[in-house]
Amino acid sequence: MSTPTDFNLLTEPWIPATRRDGSQEELSILELLRRATEFTTVGGELPTQRFAITRLLLAFLHRALDGPTTADQWADLWESGQFPEAAISDYARRVEHRFNLFDPTAPFMQVAKLRSASDKEFGLERIVAEFPANRRLFTTRSERNLRSISPAEATRWLIHTHAFDVSGNKTGAVGDPTVKMGKGYAIGPGWSGQIGGVLLHGANLFETLMLNLVSRDAAAYLTIGGSGDVPVWERDTDGPAGHQNPMRPPRGAIELYTWQTRRVRLFGDRDGVTGVLLSNGDKIRPQNMHGLEPHSAWRFSEAQSKKEKKTVFMPLRHVADRSVWRGIAALLPCTASRRTGSGVPQRYLSPGVLQWVSDLVAQGMLPETFRPGIRICGVIYGPQQAIVDEIVEDELLVPVATLRADDPAAGTAAVEAVTDAEHAAGAVWRLALNIAEAAGADTKDTSPGDAARENFYARLDSPYRAWLLTLTPGADLIAARRLWRSTVRNAARAAAKQLITAAPPAAWTGRVIGEKLINLPQAESWFRAALNRKLPHTTDLSADTKEEPAA
Repeated sequence: MSTPTDFNLLTEPWIPATRRDGSQEELSILELLRRATEFTTVGGELPTQRFAITRLLLAFLHRALDGPTTADQWADLWESGQFPEAAISDYARRVEHRFNLFDPTAPFMQVAKLRSASDKEFGLERIVAEFPANRRLFTTRSERNLRSISPAEATRWLIHTHAFDVSGNKTGAVGDPTVKMGKGYAIGPGWSGQIGGVLLHGANLFETLMLNLVSRDAAAYLTIGGSGDVPVWERDTDGPAGHQNPMRPPRGAIELYTWQTRRVRLFGDRDGVTGVLLSNGDKIRPQNMHGLEPHSAWRFSEAQSKKEKKTVFMPLRHVADRSVWRGIAALLPCTASRRTGSGVPQRYLSPGVLQWVSDLVAQGMLPETFRPGIRICGVIYGPQQAIVDEIVEDELLVPVATLRADDPAAGTAAVEAVTDAEHAAGAVWRLALNIAEAAGADTKDTSPGDAARENFYARLDSPYRAWLLTLTPGADLIAARRLWRSTVRNAARAAAKQLITAAPPAAWTGRVIGEKLINLPQAESWFRAALNRKLPHTTDLSADTKEEPAA
């Protein structure tokens, strides 16, 4: 019989999971792993919850399986089509006491008896990200239904808080030596909020977890599963003080999956959670974490490299309203490989998980017909990273051939196709600006061009996703590239026609800007010339210009 202090996440339902027909069911960790093939994905109140919960499940699996240690061991598990119940049950028995949400001495992902100097209990809006205290107009949730939430929902927000909590000052915890005047001063957002989250998705949850379950022999580019690389529930219980000065570096990817950016205490029991105390936890810096964090792409930072006097890569954060395919060059191992012997810093490093799957494909451990999804998820923070402006989520199905670094033809074609789109988008952008300027607009106002460019990319969104799926093994890549280039040219001409039709009469007459007459006929002529120059009608695509797009 359960008591008010019992709510064990291993056996109590709290994870929403979606079936193929779109229906949902809440499950415990053990039940979800046992029935993983029945569900397409885990859910939650926000996409960022899905990301954080998936990573928690990965940490659990890595430790339950004590691996996988090699790609061959991974392949055997993949072929079995299910997670080994005995190994998972044995591990669950060993860590069971650390998964009780209301345990009096070691509550899950919390600090028992955490308190402020005033002993105050705060409202749940501090962790419920869809009800931010400073953005109440952006939610349909009422204050009344935040007076108490279920333990299941509280668990989801607890995990989400450690992963994505905003920066800013927190309540000072008694026993934390960094607290001043009752405040814990800002140490940055949660770790997952500092990266551009990238997960691979399969046809069901079993495939999704397996695709992201990187084996230990990926050590050439990723540290995972080594000594001390354990999740929070295998470490000594935290006290009120976080690891901040000096900061304790994480020991591997598994520890990052459950990194404790905050110290938290929930108030309530299995009948309802009614309050929270939220304080600073373990500070973490994003510089050069690409060897530990597999679920983000990385960019070379010249500024950080000069400052640190060494090569520095930073997480490549997502951009609001930008489809995932537009940034594919930074994701694919063929163009951003982690297996390079060059001493020259690359512009980008592919997410470790995509490099890992590239290696699996090269070894023949995934079928050539396989089409995983690359799903991105992240937070766009506002000023001082103290508020959430936007949550980004998108998914792109890719033929497995495009992930190969050892045979880069398909992936290179996918990247070059995006370059075609960028060239055409630049021409459309300039046409829109020229028309606006000819009609009398401020020459410093780029908004007409920006809007036209985004509308143009929207035209190409569905066509690119469909075209990409044709890059299967044995496909004629030259013919595919010609077809795509034709699609881009036609879309650019259609966008130009729309801009010209909507142009005001003043644009036809035009005006002189910098001793040069700009009018609509001239702008159209320049557009056609730019399109022919950047996307020429040629049978030899390798001879095409490699110039940068205009915008």
